[in-house]
Amino acid sequence: MRYKRLTQLSICFVILIFLSQAFLIFRLFQINKELLNRELNLVSQEAYNLDMNTRINTVSLKDHPTVSIEDPKKKIELEPGDKFCNIDAIPGIDRSNSMTLINIGMEMFLSKKKPIQLQVIDSIASALLSKDDIHSALYSRIVDTKNNKILASTQKNYHSSSLLIKSKNIPLNFQQTKVLQIVLLNPMRDIFSQMTGILAGSFLLSLFCIYCLFVLQRTLARQKKLAQSKNDFYNQVSHELKRPISVMYKAVDSLLNTKAIDDPKKREKYLGVSMDELNRMNGKIDMILTLSMEEEGMFNLNLSDFNLVDLIQELKERFLGVASKPINIRIENLLNKPFITADRDHLYQCISNLMENAIKYSEESVDISMKLTEENGSVLIAVQDNGSGIKKEDLGKIFEKFARVNTDKKMHGFGIGLSYVKQIIEKHGGRISVKSEPGKGSEFILQIPKIQTC
Repeated sequence: MRYKRLTQLSICFVILIFLSQAFLIFRLFQINKELLNRELNLVSQEAYNLDMNTRINTVSLKDHPTVSIEDPKKKIELEPGDKFCNIDAIPGIDRSNSMTLINIGMEMFLSKKKPIQLQVIDSIASALLSKDDIHSALYSRIVDTKNNKILASTQKNYHSSSLLIKSKNIPLNFQQTKVLQIVLLNPMRDIFSQMTGILAGSFLLSLFCIYCLFVLQRTLARQKKLAQSKNDFYNQVSHELKRPISVMYKAVDSLLNTKAIDDPKKREKYLGVSMDELNRMNGKIDMILTLSMEEEGMFNLNLSDFNLVDLIQELKERFLGVASKPINIRIENLLNKPFITADRDHLYQCISNLMENAIKYSEESVDISMKLTEENGSVLIAVQDNGSGIKKEDLGKIFEKFARVNTDKKMHGFGIGLSYVKQIIEKHGGRISVKSEPGKGSEFILQIPKIQTC
């Protein structure tokens, strides 16, 4: 449950980060869009004012319009030829902004001789936006807001979209139903260009979060597997250590409660059984301690010169003496000199593990072939059996600590034997390899330098 809870919390945390990033990016997008819209409003008004000034300058002095707002109570006297517009007589006029009304009045007089040129508006607006590093395509248009109709436009195939940004309405008549607008065709490019740093950082943070989640999930899975392996290991250890104690207890009980202690043959038999079980238990405990010391960096080899052939022969006699099923062990010695420098006790335990596995995973009869050869200053010890073999996909797992590829509950073991063998051989500066096929047995090859430099 603990691993499951951690997994759920980590996923929720990553989702929360993604949602936070999405919200921040959305808010930043909205802010940039509003700023761009505000800038477009200023540019559109400035472009219109520049265009109006240009048109006024092209009109002769006598044709210049005179636009003013007079007090409605004041009596206005017109000269011959003067034109007067009474806005009070026009319904639907907003009189709150005098400057707007003056501009509209000037536009109405100018539009008769110098109407607005939308291409000029586009050119001026593009130049003004370029100064602010905004390069979106744009077009201008005159819209009838009352009838929702476009009266004129520099864009032939115009369309409405939520992605477009349009400026505020610049009124062209007193009722403000005829307005000028400037529309940005591709504003998203400029908005996202300003968000490049944020988007790149957000993307990298997302990748980092996904990677961290992956690493966390993999670590939790490994920890869960290791915890399960350790639990299995403790169960196997308790069983394996209980078995020899039970055998020794029965042997000692037979010596104490029967007359077998007075019989030299029976006494030797029971004591021999006890010694074998003690040796087996001692070997298992040594393996556990060795692996523990190696993890702490405290393990050192106890090197000595000894006869390797004698060691192999000793192992052969031991297994033949305690075998519970028919065993045939063949030894082929091709060494020029049988003496090597190594840790005798640990090498003994390594080869013993391989032979024990060969016996354990074989059928009714066991056939073990051992071959000793030399190659480039190293001794090669090959142990071949006729057991059940190992699947190809499991070959990479058999040397892992606590790994047991054979899940048959009848096959007892710690799951540390081959891991111990691998560490001891590598500690000698050698290596271990395996060849195996299901149903055809296995061959383990130990390669150890004859002269140790450590």
